[in-house]
Amino acid sequence: MSYCVNCGVELDASARACPLCGTPVVNPCAPVQPDAPLPFPERRAEVAPVDRRGAGLTLSVMLAAAAACCAVLNRFFFFPEVPWSVYAVGGIFVFWVLAVLPLLWRAHPAARAALSIAAALAYTALVAFLTHGWGWYVRLALPVALAVCAAAAVPCVTAAMHRSILAVTMSALAALTVFLVVLEALIDVFLTGRFAPGWSLICAAVGVVMVATLLVVRLRPRLREEVRKRFHI
Repeated sequence: MSYCVNCGVELDASARACPLCGTPVVNPCAPVQPDAPLPFPERRAEVAPVDRRGAGLTLSVMLAAAAACCAVLNRFFFFPEVPWSVYAVGGIFVFWVLAVLPLLWRAHPAARAALSIAAALAYTALVAFLTHGWGWYVRLALPVALAVCAAAAVPCVTAAMHRSILAVTMSALAALTVFLVVLEALIDVFLTGRFAPGWSLICAAVGVVMVATLLVVRLRPRLREEVRKRFHI
């Protein structure tokens, strides 16, 4: 094994020169082996595209079979008096919407996010129906889902209006900061009936500092160009 005397990169046994800086390889203890296999293919080729639709259909059949097995086992074999298979089938459906549906349908990211939230709300509604717990669903699950939708919509709208990565990042951080405060407020009001800010204020302080820093970078063109060069964006 040889290393470049100029830049220190590890060299392959077949290398006559450093692939990084071009320095000739001279190592009497490990001479160049021209017949050694190359560390890279000699012929350029493209990776075969993945059949997304075929993979989606295969996974759909597998998940449908798993859901059917859960229903049969629950109905005829294990604890037929408890509808545990409904929870399993609902979870499988949510997983299908989150992981398999994007393989079958190339939708806009906002549409996929809306479908994912709708699937999660449907599953929590199913749990609320089976456990007779509509109180927590209406007072906590629905407001949290609406807050998630609002927080996700802010960077999407910003991306549609501005192509700047800094602007989208700032809007996403600001939306996340507000969402965390709203989330703690919803949880506190649901559990105790009043809002006692705690951990969300710490997250909000960090978020405000990060947003302010990005805002300064965005408003100073020379600093913005330097950041782009440093981070290759």
